[in-house]
Amino acid sequence: MIGGIFDALARPNRIAGLPLFAPLCALLLLAQLPSALGMVVTLRVPEDYESIAAAIADAPDHAVIEIAAGAYREALIIGRPLTLRALERAQVTLVAPSDDRSVVAIRDTDAVSIEGLTIVGGEYGIFVTNSRAIKIQGNTVLGSRLAGIKVRLGAADILNNSVINAQAPYGFGIHVTNTMQWPESRVTGNIVFGNAHGGIYTNMTSMIHINDNIVRQNGEYGIAVTEMSHADVLGNTVAGTTGIGINVLDMSMALVCDNLVIDTVSDIDSQSIRNGNGITVDYHSEAFLSGNTIAGSALNGLSVLYGSYAYLHENQISDSMEQSVYVDESVVEEGAGCEADH
Repeated sequence: MIGGIFDALARPNRIAGLPLFAPLCALLLLAQLPSALGMVVTLRVPEDYESIAAAIADAPDHAVIEIAAGAYREALIIGRPLTLRALERAQVTLVAPSDDRSVVAIRDTDAVSIEGLTIVGGEYGIFVTNSRAIKIQGNTVLGSRLAGIKVRLGAADILNNSVINAQAPYGFGIHVTNTMQWPESRVTGNIVFGNAHGGIYTNMTSMIHINDNIVRQNGEYGIAVTEMSHADVLGNTVAGTTGIGINVLDMSMALVCDNLVIDTVSDIDSQSIRNGNGITVDYHSEAFLSGNTIAGSALNGLSVLYGSYAYLHENQISDSMEQSVYVDESVVEEGAGCEADH
């Protein structure tokens, strides 16, 4: 292949007065050589490019963009497979130019990885739409207006990030929505803290795995699986939520196992029968709950409401201000452990 390219470069133009098409085509082929040979192209900011946006614009598919330490005031749009990451141990901060744009938007692509960045402000810190095989790992996302990380019409692995202080009144930490026709997503190993409207929130999702996260001091919901979503919620610590620790709502189905749900407090502005529950299964939803520890709830440890089904196995519920388990006309039965085929 390489020999053919250099033959083309050496071939004289046989038509006088016309552009040298053979050399031009050969140069274009040379530009594609790294991809053709399976090589990874690495672009460096600011060593090779003054801005991250300029590096993205020039990057071939599957390139790696490495960013040196510093603060970068940019709003980025990624529409091709690539990796965007901080240099090892570098403190890289992306600051939103305004609160009405995403800091990093991933659109209409696949195989994008965002690694090791600090992202401040913006409508969304990281926004994924119409994309799959996205990895968001090891980032810190601060002070977003609507959500720190949002996935809509897509699939992503959201791993080992810190998502903190999304703004009042609407800010979620992590929000996954409208993914029913997309592959599974994973939300694993994250710290989700101090977000005004909720910690981890899903609605209308295909199977989503919400596992081993630390979710603390979020408003309204710690973890919410809503609007016909399917989820497993395993091994999370949900503490100090103002509202509901874990909520399975609105014809959703969830496996809820081995979580620690503690110190759920009431929102003083709400008189809802849900306000202050450790775990709520609500409005024609179905949940299997096994091995959970629920303690210190301001209302009930577990509430099962409005035609829902809850299957319980070896949960430990203590120190609820009202009832350990409250059931209206819903169904509560003995269930199996997490390892069972549900």
